[in-house]
Amino acid sequence: MRVLFTTWASPSHLFPMVPLAWAFQAAGHEVRVAVPPNCTAHVSGAGLTPVAVGPAPEVAPAVGSGRIKVWHAQKPWPADWPLHLDQLDEDRIALLDMLTDRQCAVAEKMVPDLLAYARHFKPDLIVRDAGTYAGAVVAEVLGIPLASHQWGSPAVLDCEHTSPGGPARPGYRALFERFGAEPDAGTGVFVDPCPPSLRLPTPATRLNTRIVSYNGPGELPDWLREEPTAPRVCITWGVTAGKFDPKSALPAPLQQAAHSLAAAGLEVVLAVTAAQRELIGEQPAGIRAVSMLPLNLLLPSCSAIVHQGGGGTATTATGAGVPQLVLSPRPEQMLTGDRLARAGAARHIPFNELADDEAAGQRVHKDVLGLVEDPAHRAAALRLREESLAQPSPAEVVEQLVDLTR
Repeated sequence: MRVLFTTWASPSHLFPMVPLAWAFQAAGHEVRVAVPPNCTAHVSGAGLTPVAVGPAPEVAPAVGSGRIKVWHAQKPWPADWPLHLDQLDEDRIALLDMLTDRQCAVAEKMVPDLLAYARHFKPDLIVRDAGTYAGAVVAEVLGIPLASHQWGSPAVLDCEHTSPGGPARPGYRALFERFGAEPDAGTGVFVDPCPPSLRLPTPATRLNTRIVSYNGPGELPDWLREEPTAPRVCITWGVTAGKFDPKSALPAPLQQAAHSLAAAGLEVVLAVTAAQRELIGEQPAGIRAVSMLPLNLLLPSCSAIVHQGGGGTATTATGAGVPQLVLSPRPEQMLTGDRLARAGAARHIPFNELADDEAAGQRVHKDVLGLVEDPAHRAAALRLREESLAQPSPAEVVEQLVDLTR
């Protein structure tokens, strides 16, 4: 069988799909991964075959460029907001419209190349990252079965529809019509690594899969071959913030907490980008700054992790059974933090709450100590890990998807 994977961004939207692509390849199927040119090296680095389609997308394309940063600095949204899109105020609906239009602009540039390659490759199945509209358009145009791959979110973030399974937003409908197709209803098949107890309900069909974390290629350093002599805490802030402001280091509350935690005798690992590592400079004893170290190698040795609530980071930590402190700037990250906190496996602070708090670093410090010292958090995190391990493997999901194409 021929399987065409596709995503619009690298690497956070690519990496969650890699284990399923491996499973298809290991089962003897022919796999290609269609991505923008800036993502091909990440595909090759994962041992898969890339196909470049469309131009490299800008971080903030012209559509909504003035408001995209606003999405990354939100005050708290209502609990479980994806279930209640019709109850959001006008400003929040406008943000969702902007995000949809932004993704439509990216997809419109990808579709011609993706459509041409699909006609050449003749896939039996398209597997798209759930936020890649181009894959959905090509599947509709050519009548190819489609599966959408989640990246760990508790919700199917179906922002392109006005309600779960409801009418398409105007920009999304126009994208499909531009290529002679009707938009899907948002109720297709979703491959979902999020543990079932964390999820919000959806009319879409979910194929459960266990968490098999891939965070990019990397080597195991010597210091990770030994047991830590003190509780080890990972602090990370992802890569997206650095794309908006390449001169930004870790947020001040995280840097302050790192220093105070190290002074309290904990071992702190700052998992940062190469640019962030240069900006933060030399660190005192007890703090190790690393870049290009995959989190799936680091987190099994950690007692806690502090992060922004990104799907890849949260999923990797959940799969490792590590308690989490989520400091969420964006609405979907707030949702992740809320759901993990309700499960007892995390503590959650919307990041905006720390902006004007002079004691923000102390607050982060206190919550990290709470995660490390309260065994209930570790027990809850391990329950989620066991729940994930009980789900079908990527190899079993391959069999389910093969049946779907039949």
